[in-house]
Amino acid sequence: MRNRGMIVIFALLSILPAALPGQEAPESPNREQAIERLQKIKDRLQLTPEQTEQVRPVLMEEVQKLKAVRDKSSGDQSRRSRLKMARELRGIQDSTDNKLRAILSKKQMDEMKKIREESRQQFKERMNR
Repeated sequence: MRNRGMIVIFALLSILPAALPGQEAPESPNREQAIERLQKIKDRLQLTPEQTEQVRPVLMEEVQKLKAVRDKSSGDQSRRSRLKMARELRGIQDSTDNKLRAILSKKQMDEMKKIREESRQQFKERMNR
C-alpha cells in the first residue's frame, strides 16, 4: 500500500504539471513526454472541451497537494513517516477521484483507473532497473 501511494505521486508529478494546457511549468527533459501522456489521457477518456476545462484544475490541485506532502515528508524516512505520507497521499487521491466522478462518466472514470494503473506499472518497472 505504501508503494502504491508513492507510485501514484511520482506518476502524477511526472505527467501533469508540465503537460496541462494553460499552466506554466518549469522546463524539464520529460516535458514533451508529459504533454504526449496528457494528450493520451484526454484521447483515451474522450474528454469534451468542457470536461477538459473542469478536469484541469482538479488534477492541478491534486499534483500540488501530492507534491506538498512529498516535500514535507522528504527528509524523514522513518516507517511511521512513510505510513503517514501514504495515508495522506491516499486521501488526496480519494478526494480527487470524488471530484472527477462528478465530471467524468463511469466509463471515463474506469478508463482513468486503467491509466493510473498503467502509470504505476511503468513506474515500478523504472524503479526496478
